[in-house]
Amino acid sequence: MSLPVTSPAKGSAGSIPRRLPRRSSNISTTGRGWRVTHDRIIMDDWRTFLERYSEELLATSNLCLKVPEDVRETGWMGHDPAAEAAIVEAERRLGRVLPASLRSFYAVTNGWRQTGYFIFDILPVEDLGWLSEREPYLYELASGCEQMPGPWPNDPGDVRLHQYREEQGSRVKRSLVISSDGDAATWLLDPGPDPHPGEWPGGRWAGWNPAMEWSAESFADLMQQEFDCLLQLRDKNS
Repeated sequence: MSLPVTSPAKGSAGSIPRRLPRRSSNISTTGRGWRVTHDRIIMDDWRTFLERYSEELLATSNLCLKVPEDVRETGWMGHDPAAEAAIVEAERRLGRVLPASLRSFYAVTNGWRQTGYFIFDILPVEDLGWLSEREPYLYELASGCEQMPGPWPNDPGDVRLHQYREEQGSRVKRSLVISSDGDAATWLLDPGPDPHPGEWPGGRWAGWNPAMEWSAESFADLMQQEFDCLLQLRDKNS
């Protein structure tokens, strides 16, 4: 993919910029590490959020965590920060500047050992890749969705058909893979058809629910959703 690299947004290397542009303006929920107002995301320092995340993961007894003993001793489920040179090299290789919330995450930890019950590790920045490279089978499935024949019954103007082709086809095909294959589930970020300085919407594709769920406005949003899911399922099963 030979897309031009644009300049990254300015901000501190170890935290998400205090304000990130959103694509929609109808969400007003709150989370433990960040809150969403009408048109902005406000998030605490990544390190603070991830330290809390680590604490909760290590305290979840019914989660099959396979981590080294030193991880339990330090209480840190992350890794050392990615070097700025490694982030820049990944952006050069991908042909796109990473969105601010993902880029600042890597400035704190170069990957993540496990997020919860469904998504396991977040890839180190060196292993990020486009769907066609990392998940060719899923890319083939998405190509089929993009070419879904029509018309569909009770679909005036092919509105639902076009939406399906876009959501399950085109967007999935162009996505960046940011996690390994967890519980037959993978996180994807949609960079959009053209370079832009904003966040990349994200979601989960799962083999046990074979349809792409675009649930998040950003990588930060994905992390918060998974954290909340971890606590909800743990409390429900305890």
